Amino acid sequence: MIRSSLFFILLISTFFASGQDKLYLFVTADSASQGLKNQSGEIIIPAVHPYLGRWSAGESIPDSIIDFYGLPKDVTFQYDSIRPAYTANTTFNREGKVLYHAFFFDNGADYIQEGARRFVDIQSGKMGLIHPYGNVLIPAQYDFLSSLNQGYVMAYNGVKRKTEAGGEHWSIVPDETKRYERVVLNRQGKAVAGTSKRAAKDDIQLYGDSLYYPAVYTVYHEEERNLLERLAKDKDVKELFRTDAPALKLAIIERPTKGANHYVVACIGNFGFDYLLVTPTGELYQTDYYQPKQKLATYLQHLREGSR
Repeated sequence: MIRSSLFFILLISTFFASGQDKLYLFVTADSASQGLKNQSGEIIIPAVHPYLGRWSAGESIPDSIIDFYGLPKDVTFQYDSIRPAYTANTTFNREGKVLYHAFFFDNGADYIQEGARRFVDIQSGKMGLIHPYGNVLIPAQYDFLSSLNQGYVMAYNGVKRKTEAGGEHWSIVPDETKRYERVVLNRQGKAVAGTSKRAAKDDIQLYGDSLYYPAVYTVYHEEERNLLERLAKDKDVKELFRTDAPALKLAIIERPTKGANHYVVACIGNFGFDYLLVTPTGELYQTDYYQPKQKLATYLQHLREGSR
């Protein structure tokens, strides 16, 4: 209970980061490294991270979480060419606290999918799943995790990295020196065995194994079902998720709490970065877990104006 309370305090602070002390990027004289200062000039994140040009020197950073390439001073992670779990990233909150080290994927920090991302424990070299704001969903106990898909991940132990011809892409294969294990986990870290027959109408199929798995994203009551049905037909919601489909496959991935009184809704199968926040009064906001939330209509108007 204490852990949950602390997490929701963090959730409040990150969603309302725009009301906090402003942060500014600063760059070393040789343009090699970057860090963050607050408006009083106090260093929040030391300039020990490579400057990659995503932000300009002096630019105000409104993000709730900050992904920097590189590790903090005196923190090391030994690269192993056959170990799948690798990180070269650090995710901070706005107070400069290290939250976690995201899995290095596609030349950067792992994407946020269905409100979660993969991370690496730099002590053990294992992978887990984490909420963007730092709440561990699946402890780092695995050699490799697939990205979250309809509330599930495939977790592996006893595997190694195999680099494909050309050196750009890689895959995982069993490590003959270790015991190979593969298990399907839901986003709470519980192992789930598929069944050959559908047990409920909402059961889903994953991974091409012809097995059925219980739906992770379910509605708790009729009001939630009605909410998703209404949102799936909303033209602004369709525009947010960039689809013309007659009805969207939406799922509630976070529910209202004492600390964050809104639903977070994702479009399953959509690999964009946007999520929908829905307040108890039905107001709609856009979020990507980084930028402060915006009213959906305002966000879409900005997108339209930017595309002209």
